[in-house]
Amino acid sequence: MPVKQSISSVLFIAVCTISSYLLHAQDKPNIIFVLADDMGYSDLSCYGNPVIKTPFLDKMSREGAHATNYMVTSPSCTPSRASLLTGRYASRMNLPYPIGPGSSLGLPDNEVTIAEMLKSAGYATGMVGKWHLGDHLPCHHPTAQGFDFFYGMLYSQDYRHPYVKTDTTIKIFRNRTPEIIRPADSILTRMYTNEAIKYIRQQKKGKPFFLYLAHNMPHLPVAFASTAKNKGRSAGGPLGDVVEELDESLAALWDAVKAQGLDNNTIFFFSSDNGPWIDFPSRMSGDGATKPWHVGTAGVFRGKKGETYEGGVREPFIVYWKGRIQPGTVITDVMSNLDVLPALAEWTGSSLPAGRILDGQSVTHLLTGKAGAHPAHREIYYVNNGICEAVRAGEWKYRLTKARRGDGINSNAKEATEELFNLDYDPGERTNLLHEFPGKAAELEALFNRFPGATEN
Repeated sequence: MPVKQSISSVLFIAVCTISSYLLHAQDKPNIIFVLADDMGYSDLSCYGNPVIKTPFLDKMSREGAHATNYMVTSPSCTPSRASLLTGRYASRMNLPYPIGPGSSLGLPDNEVTIAEMLKSAGYATGMVGKWHLGDHLPCHHPTAQGFDFFYGMLYSQDYRHPYVKTDTTIKIFRNRTPEIIRPADSILTRMYTNEAIKYIRQQKKGKPFFLYLAHNMPHLPVAFASTAKNKGRSAGGPLGDVVEELDESLAALWDAVKAQGLDNNTIFFFSSDNGPWIDFPSRMSGDGATKPWHVGTAGVFRGKKGETYEGGVREPFIVYWKGRIQPGTVITDVMSNLDVLPALAEWTGSSLPAGRILDGQSVTHLLTGKAGAHPAHREIYYVNNGICEAVRAGEWKYRLTKARRGDGINSNAKEATEELFNLDYDPGERTNLLHEFPGKAAELEALFNRFPGATEN
């Protein structure tokens, strides 16, 4: 074959390959995952709040799906977020509790995040908001964990005087460069929204994107989180003010998606990292402004942030995808934040992380209402401070905790408990059935003792 003809053939094949890849990429859905912070199960009107108005999320819930049995696997920030992004129990990566500035702990380099998985499948990846998965080593940073772009802070906005004794100054970073020093709480939601909208507008046509938008609100303090214009807008007080502003900001974000003509093929998720901080420590009220009614509520569920009762782990979960999710779908089946990564892998045709044990499983059949036989959801473990405290199998939950000293987050975990609940009959965990159903208790105790989350891979 002549050299020129050979080169032409190679170029033709290359062009066809690239064109095929781009066409395939265009068929992939865009993904926006919005994560609130410390939101209670019933802090949205579509989840039962009687006075806080969230019309946008209500609409997405009506036109998409919302889950009533979605849980996170840890009742505090860092481990919950680690599990969401990796599909693995945080105890596998030594992230037992919320880590502070400069901690030697952080998301290990060998973990594979949703962003890394999707990036390998041709996605642009961006993160806006709160990270809280380490800042000590270069590999702990979002841009080292699969995100092409990062704008936000590396932990919670309360890592400052008078809430926390620290010599660290809170900063807003653009990628790895500090851009705003000591940001006011009142600008965070608006600033993140503007950056998220800008990110969407900058995306190249034909290339799918993943945006992880992790808001700081409604994590305490919320007393100073509203502008003069936003303050007093809600009958729900300062909590209602920030939740309603959050909802309004998401409506603006979705308007930007529609303006780009992307709403027909963009999956929108909304959830939170853990339950409301109902028994927050005195260091939070030391500002003279934070009050008990500034935190959300867990609805019918017992417990709160830092506890493995349902109030600490049961969260709102809303998914919208036009034409793929039946409007008005209410999912009562069990699912967890571990399931998000494998579900997205299935929906996007991405390869699951190689050489890693995934603790979640794809639940796309639940989200789309797909008929037919599907595997039952495997047991779900509740991990607190790196220790397994409960296991869920279907409607049954077995909980075993050891007495330990309160630490400001788990301030009520002072007595050893062994409990069995049927969460379908008793979602509020009022009645311990341990002695009434000894066979079921023994069955779940055996599952509990097989907790896999401390293994290496």
